[in-house]
Parts: sequence; structure tokens; C-alpha cells
Amino acid sequence: MVQIPNNHIENEKELRNILDNLYFKAKENKEQGLKQKFNGLFELILSEVTILTAIHNIKSNKGSKTKGSNNETIDDILQSDYNKVIERIQKNIRNYRPKLVRRKEILKSNGKVRKLGIPTIEDRIIQECVRIIMEPIMEAQFYKHSYGFRPMRNPHMSLERVADIPFKTGYTWVIEGDIKGYFDTINHRILIKQLWNMGIKDKRVLMIIKNMLKAGIMNECDTNELGAPQGGIISPLLANVYLTAFDNWLVREWEEKKTQHQYTGRHKYEALKKTKLKPFYYVRYADDWVLITNSRENANKLKYKIKKWLESNLKIELSEGKTKITNMKKKAIKFLGFDIKTGKKSTFGYTTISSIDEKRLKLKMKDLQKDIRRLRVYINDNDTINKINKINSIIRGIVQYYEWATRVNVQLKKYDNSIVYTCYKALKKNKKNAKWVSANKVNNLISIHDKYTTQIPTTEYMDSQIGITRLCFSKFKKTSKKNQKETPYSIEGREIYQKRMKKKPLIERADELFNNKLSGIIAYHRQNTIYNFEYYLNRPYAFNRDKGKCKICGCDLVASNLNTHHINPYLPITEVNKVNNLASVCVECHKLIHSSKPIEIKKIEKKINKYRSYLKQNNKNMAG
Repeated sequence: MVQIPNNHIENEKELRNILDNLYFKAKENKEQGLKQKFNGLFELILSEVTILTAIHNIKSNKGSKTKGSNNETIDDILQSDYNKVIERIQKNIRNYRPKLVRRKEILKSNGKVRKLGIPTIEDRIIQECVRIIMEPIMEAQFYKHSYGFRPMRNPHMSLERVADIPFKTGYTWVIEGDIKGYFDTINHRILIKQLWNMGIKDKRVLMIIKNMLKAGIMNECDTNELGAPQGGIISPLLANVYLTAFDNWLVREWEEKKTQHQYTGRHKYEALKKTKLKPFYYVRYADDWVLITNSRENANKLKYKIKKWLESNLKIELSEGKTKITNMKKKAIKFLGFDIKTGKKSTFGYTTISSIDEKRLKLKMKDLQKDIRRLRVYINDNDTINKINKINSIIRGIVQYYEWATRVNVQLKKYDNSIVYTCYKALKKNKKNAKWVSANKVNNLISIHDKYTTQIPTTEYMDSQIGITRLCFSKFKKTSKKNQKETPYSIEGREIYQKRMKKKPLIERADELFNNKLSGIIAYHRQNTIYNFEYYLNRPYAFNRDKGKCKICGCDLVASNLNTHHINPYLPITEVNKVNNLASVCVECHKLIHSSKPIEIKKIEKKINKYRSYLKQNNKNMAG
């Protein structure tokens, strides 16, 4: 049994160490075949630092502005008193009764409707608190080739695994699995039992999750007896938990089959091939999965066996129409928006050829055309540039997702001309100064556009040429296979991730910025509305951006000498605490900014006067 020795968390670093330890213990238990047992989780969820981290996470999520059934968004939380927010969340965790979720319908690319359930912002924060504490325990036990809804994993990794199997084994018979209405058919009792089996022995936490699952839907029902609402923060994690029993059952039949003798690498599978077992390899991304085996006969037998197991053990069904058996040598399988087919012979098997699912791509292009045409209606320059940025984000998102396809450039090029001319016409109608400019001459998306001389439609904004990017700026990109040691819950795992992403880690936030005592002192003594919740959350972001140094004198900052200065304190409450309005300065320099005394140190005189001038100018504007 793992009992957390000290449930009081001082800062974010301490929380991270606890999460790392939960992951380590759960992984160790799994490897040694020991039962999982974790208690004291409720107090970790209740911690002020956990709540702060949850709000940080939600704040950076684009759905944070979406209203729940009580019409609150993250802004209502950020602009509230610090202590009151913490007390409110803690009180509601202790007596958790979720509010009704708001139904939102999203039109899917196939014309069908996906029903989302949007919890209130308060319920989202509580769900995130539970997810933060529970996820490392679950992550340590999840199947290694399950890639959906998991940190540091993406669809390309699952596609790479699918391509790797025929290459190494020569197996080409595939079950393309699809579960009928998966999220809507999750059985609550089975899910809670699965959480218990995976080590969540704190009954208070299980009760919170049970209440989350039963949350009613506004204008539909007061309680929900079946399913996990899509739209809930914790639903993806719970969906993976639910299918973990299925994953474990399948891999015990072949990939992780226990043998009498110890084998290394391929020798184990060579030995297994001599038995009467049906060989297969399995890859899952959320509720989409494929199983690759060596013959049609085995594929049919496995499909029947899986169908019966799912119905008997998880009370869910395979979609008969969508669950197909395909020979990749003759026909491409469809997986996550790609068509995958085997090509030339390799040493042990076959290479694979991947292409974009043409039907899906056409629907995406249709949606993109509609989005671009809306550009015509914007009159304000700022709105136009904002819309251009959004269109660029969509185009780059399409390119980056489909760059795993072998012929991505050829397929996207087919739609490039019509898309780019739609962009030009929409810009021309909106802005008379629209013109064609070489991509490497524009002032946005420089890291992409710098490589191309192809012309793109642009408009002038504040002496800069802002262009709309093109689909043809794409090329095939090989994805590396998942390193199973990569995880957010170990030092080694985080280092592997940073190396893969080629990201330098940000300066670690000063732990004291998240120290409960310091935050409490500041919140208690400063009742001015400008020092609201958003201010405390954004101070570390400004600190990291400023590389932990004073913006005036350049000295190293620690909590005891750090002040966060409002460049323009007269902005509206919704803007005054944004990161670009905050500057990290030392105590002495901060005093000088707000003083009218002459500055004796020449080195900092110019910078102090600059910040003073901002204050005077904005004060004058307010007075005027």
C-alpha cells in the first residue's frame, strides 16, 4: 500500500516530486506483479498547489472561455479574490455535487453530430485536480502501444507503430476495430471497479468520480446512468482506464505472453510461433484500434473472440459495419485519417505506403473554404489580422497532421490553387491593398515562409506584409517510434521529451512564487482589485519570460526581492494582468519607477524613465 506521508504541498516542485513518486510506485508494482494500493489521494487533490496547477492548465486551454450551465468562464475565476477562489474550490471538493452539464452539438466531417457535455468552469477545475493526481498512477499501468489521450504521445506515433509491424513481421491481415458509441456506453460500475483494481483505494476519490459520471444534462436529465460525457476534462483518462482491461487481456494472448523460459528480443516470438497460439500485434488510439495478424482465418477467429469478450466483460459492442478485416497487400486500411497499404518487400516483411484519406481531406477543404470566405466581412484591421492568423493556424494544422503521409505534398497540392485564390479574393474584397508577395518576403510565419519564393496573398498592417500561407508548403516527415521511457512523471522521461521536441526547458519558476505562505500573505494584505487571481497566475509566466532577471538593472531575482510591475495599471481589469503588461523587477528598481526622485545611477536611468513615462502617459490618458 502507498500512503502519502505528508499531504501538505508547499510548491509546484513538491507536487511534481509526489506525482513522480506515484508513477514510480505504480510502475514498480506492475513490473513485480504486486497489487496496486494508493491511499491519501483526496488530500492531494484538495491541496492549494494542486488547485493552482489545475487553474493554470485550464487557463491555457482554448475551451476555458466556453460557458457551462451557469454561464461562468475562466475569466470569472481569474478576476475573483485569490483566497475566495481557493476556499470555494476546496469546499466544493469536500462536498462534491456537480452542476448540470451543458449540451453542445458539433457537426462531424461525416455529417453526423457529436454531442459534447460541457461542465461548469468550477467542475472543470475539480475534474482537473482529480486528473492531475490520478494520471501518474494510471499512466504507469497503461498499455505501451495505446497512444490516444495520453501525455507526450500523438497520432503519428500510433501510425508509425502500425507501419512498423508489417515491416518487421510480414503480417498483413488487419482487423480495423471500431467500438459502437464508445463514450456513451461506458458502464459506471465496471469503470469504478477498474479504478479500484488499478489502485485507487481512496473511496472519497471514487465517490467524486462516480458523481462526475452521474452529472445530469441541462434540459435533458437530472442524472446520467451510462457513459462519460465527451467534453469533460477527466473523460479521456477514464475512457483509457475503461479499455485497459481489454488491452491487458489482448496482449497476454501474444505480445506479453508469459513463457516458461526467459527469451530476449525476437527469440521469444520465434518460440511462440512454434505453439498453436494465434500471433498478432495490437495498436490503439482512444477507441480506434487495429490488430495485425498472419492470416484471414486467424483474423476471423480473433474478431469473434474480441466481440464476445467486450460484450461479456465491458458491456460494449463492436460496430459490425465499421469493424473490417483487410489484407494490406491488396487494399489500404483506414486509420486516423490515413490510408495505409504495404509496398515493397523488406528483410523480414513489407514497407508501407501511406496517403491521406481523400474523403476526409475533401471535407476539411470544404470547411476551410467556408472559413476563408468569412474574411470578407471584417472591416477592422485588427480583426482582419486576427482572422488571417486563425486561417494560417488551420492550414498549418492540416499540413502538420498529414505530413506523415508519403505523398503529402502531391495530395495537398491538388487543393492548393483553389484555396490560395479563395484567400486572395477574400482579402481583396476586405482590403484594397491585398497583393501577391513572395513567401520569403513576408513578415509572418518566417520559419516556414523563409524557405519558399512562391507567391502568397498578403495585406499590409503596421508597415508589415502579413501573408496567408499555402498548403503546398509541405513535405513528408518521418516520425520516430515512441521511446517508452518518455513520460512527464520522471526526470529521465522529461529529458527525453525535451530532446525530442528540441525544446530548451524554461527557467524553472521560483518555487517561492508558488509557496502557499507567500501567496497567502500577498492575497491577505493586498485587497486592491488589480491584484486578482490572474495576477498571481501570470507572475511566474512574466518571470520565466524575463529569464529570472530584473528588467531594469539585470540582477538575478528570487522571491524575496521580486516585484511584478504593471506597465499600464489603468487598463481594464480584463487586460491589466495579461503577461505583456507585467514586468519582473527588483524591489529597489520598482520603488524608483514609482518615485519622482532623480536617478543617480546612470546605467538604469534610461530604463527607469521609460517605465515612468508609460505611467505618466497612461495616467494622462485616463484623466483626459
